[in-house]
Amino acid sequence: MASAAVVVIVVSAIVATNHGATDVVASIPKPVEQPVSRPAPAAEVVSSNPTAAVPAQTVQAAEPAVARQPTAPAETAPADEPLKINGYVVQDPEARLALSFVGTDPAAEAYWSQAINDPNLPSEERKDLIEDLNEDGLMDPKHPTAQDMPIILNRIQLIEEMAPQAMDPVNARAFNEAYNDLWDLYNGLPVH
Repeated sequence: MASAAVVVIVVSAIVATNHGATDVVASIPKPVEQPVSRPAPAAEVVSSNPTAAVPAQTVQAAEPAVARQPTAPAETAPADEPLKINGYVVQDPEARLALSFVGTDPAAEAYWSQAINDPNLPSEERKDLIEDLNEDGLMDPKHPTAQDMPIILNRIQLIEEMAPQAMDPVNARAFNEAYNDLWDLYNGLPVH
């Protein structure tokens, strides 16, 4: 059952990418209960325990996100073409898809959390899964919309909760970069 969900997720991601589908995240607003204020500009999010890891979640946790994705027959997706990002072959493409829903879907967020805390996932891939919180799942990462603001705030709050337990220095640095970038987006500043 889990492998069927993985196929549906990968196929949906490829179909959406290849057909220019609009981002589903925009249609899933999540209210923010309390606005988060930015700490002093010099403050950094740093892990106080670089060896502690967030508990792993199950693969089935991502299945609710799959239900909202457009589906297509499996034979329409190129089966032999691996997903490549920044020059490397992605080991966990489902985590890339889940990344788009971080801040809006708890199941996708749980899957993403498992991936970034998986010591078997290459550090470069874990780093990108964290740093790309300022891009994936937003309507326009260069010019966030009003619909993006709750997602951005949810992701800032998530980083504030997770960064102190970063698995290693790679994740800690990635959390810090994503945190600063998300605050810049929220304040209308360009992200480097």
